[in-house]
Amino acid sequence: MPPKSRKSDLISNQLKEEGNTELLNREYYKAIILYTKALQFEENPICYNNRAQAYFYTDELELALEDCNKALQLNPNYIKAITNKAQVLYEMGYLQQAIECLQSINNHTPESQILLNQYQSQSLKNILDQGELERQKTLLEWLKQGKALFPKIKIECYTDTYRGVNAKQTINAKELILFIPKSHMITLEMTKEIPVAKKMIQFRLDLLSPKHSFLSTFLLQEKYRPNSFWKPYLDILPQSYPSFPIFYNNNDLEWLKGSPFLKQIKDKLTDLKKDYNDICAVAPEFKQYLFHEFCWARMTASSRIFGINIKGVKTDAFVPLADMLNHKRPKLTSWCYSDEKQGFIIETDEKIERGQMIFDSYGRKCNSRFLLNYGFVVDDNDANEVIVTVIADLNDPLLQLKEESIEEQLQWPKTFRLMMDTDEPTIMEFMSYIRFLVIRDETQLQLLFNQRESKYFKPTKTQPLSLQNEFDMWEMIRRISNNALQQYATTFEQDKEILQICELTINERNCLILRMGEKEILKFYQQLSENMKQLLSNFNQLEINIFCQKEENCKYLNYINKLIIFLNQDDQ
Repeated sequence: MPPKSRKSDLISNQLKEEGNTELLNREYYKAIILYTKALQFEENPICYNNRAQAYFYTDELELALEDCNKALQLNPNYIKAITNKAQVLYEMGYLQQAIECLQSINNHTPESQILLNQYQSQSLKNILDQGELERQKTLLEWLKQGKALFPKIKIECYTDTYRGVNAKQTINAKELILFIPKSHMITLEMTKEIPVAKKMIQFRLDLLSPKHSFLSTFLLQEKYRPNSFWKPYLDILPQSYPSFPIFYNNNDLEWLKGSPFLKQIKDKLTDLKKDYNDICAVAPEFKQYLFHEFCWARMTASSRIFGINIKGVKTDAFVPLADMLNHKRPKLTSWCYSDEKQGFIIETDEKIERGQMIFDSYGRKCNSRFLLNYGFVVDDNDANEVIVTVIADLNDPLLQLKEESIEEQLQWPKTFRLMMDTDEPTIMEFMSYIRFLVIRDETQLQLLFNQRESKYFKPTKTQPLSLQNEFDMWEMIRRISNNALQQYATTFEQDKEILQICELTINERNCLILRMGEKEILKFYQQLSENMKQLLSNFNQLEINIFCQKEENCKYLNYINKLIIFLNQDDQ
């Protein structure tokens, strides 16, 4: 190394700063080159430490450790270098050494203290749950024996009940990250070959969820079969689902008071009981599995299977390891069954950094579906829905005439799923149905029937009829929204406060987020109906222009334009 001079100091410092910039920009290889050049002018602990970080992110762990040690030789009390060294040791699998490294710090920074707490917690967890680690190891060895490929991913436990899949090194976009051969997949066709399933087919059971039931019977058979080929996979599956609503206790259910989701839970249990009883009726040997075990198997199936296409045939399958990817939108990965490779593959859609959790997308679903079938909810879910019940006015003088012209009984309650998008087909059907219910003019009703294209008129196809009918429609929507909101024990605003200040269990929080999503939609229609009633009370071009100029009303333009078109047609 040349003698130290002011010029070499300046050059070294400039190169170090350029390296820092590249490091922040995640240009790790460029950063390494710049730090290396800087170190040629001056042995600087900061340069060694920062180059160690760059090596860490390029998976050069041995070089990263070497640089951390060099930095500490120059400055033994350099906390950042100690912290980085601990992270490197942890990634190399030396958890205890990483803890000892952090314990050498006398005055912790917030970062080093958090890291020490995290590693100590992980160490305790490892001691308490060696069984989980053994199950993971057994699963991965079993998959490798079947020629599965997963070189850049690993199973990660985040909490006692939450695990997923992480990148153990940087993964490029469009890179294959997982291959599971068909031999290690449980397909729907396979499950139909067991004795119980054959009886289900023979007696042509009218099951409410056939595919889930076939898959569930297979799971239960293999779970209790000695030396089952599928044991490594079955052992890694969750043994219970306390976050799934069908397993909620009374305290959890109390958090859903007033929510239509309670009925969905009840209906789900009723459906499960029916399928279980039907299977037991044709295959008495299935009674060896208790109802709660059947529920476990069904929830395993509903939350973990993949819909795939094998040689042009649609089917469903359990895919080990792939089913550990958690949900997030937009998706980071794409998956399919490859006939060419004869197995299930997952590829990345974009670059995934080392240590990053790898997500799949379970699709755009409302929280009621996520919670019922997967046991979680999504905060700020733009796909939320709420079920409302619509009941006709039994004192409507036109009720009998209406029922004679349609294929359903209006006196029976009808349910609709509402969402905050008035252009959705289901919302259009909801509004159409309400329009039909609030028709008070017999002449108008007869004209509507005369326009029908078949014997029976479909109320969910009712187009705008008149300003008065449209006004009455929005008034009924307002009443429906108000009534639904009054069923809850708390308001939306109170729920927000509870979320902010209360320490909640996972189930309590999930219920709170779900009911807040429902209330938000109901409040939306409550306010929308008031706005529309006000507009319809003085429906002219000037008022329409004023209304539409407001940014928050732009989303209703399609509805208003449609209304204008139909009313103009009516005038003609």
